[in-house]
Amino acid sequence: MPVPADYDGDGKIDVAVYRNGTWYLQRSRDGFVGITFGTSTDIPLPADFNNDGKAEIVLFRPSNGSWYVYDFINNQVNVVAFGQNGDKPVVGDYEGDGRADIAVYRNGIWYLRRSQQGFAAIQFGLSTDKLVPADYDGDGKADIAVFRDGTWYLLQSTAGFTGVAFGLATDKPVPSAFVP
Repeated sequence: MPVPADYDGDGKIDVAVYRNGTWYLQRSRDGFVGITFGTSTDIPLPADFNNDGKAEIVLFRPSNGSWYVYDFINNQVNVVAFGQNGDKPVVGDYEGDGRADIAVYRNGIWYLRRSQQGFAAIQFGLSTDKLVPADYDGDGKADIAVFRDGTWYLLQSTAGFTGVAFGLATDKPVPSAFVP
């Protein structure tokens, strides 16, 4: 699975893949590294959770609803219990503070564990929607968004709700290259 992100903090997106519990990173400044971290059923979600300009290696384990953040500089793992079996992870910087926030989606409700403002539960979307959070209004905050039957439904942090008909019902949406 492709997991591009800026892993070395040089402002360039690095080529990377996650395969069967191993991260293969081709960093633009620091070269190649392979890191064994995770299982084949984990969902990789690289993002900058500490605002140091580098994406952390992060996994969501759907079987237990836990997040695993690997600090490869100190060789430590931080485990955060947030979610439950079957939740869909939706990482994004929902506050605009430069730190990615842990978040999950379950049956039409977005559960956010924000780094500054704490917990929030926001009802938006249907359980069958495709989740596409990204900064659609350019304010530095990830917006809650879903794609359904050829329409993008956005809950923008500055402009509120909007719907944009674009695409076909069978399309696979790709949100912006939002890398917090």
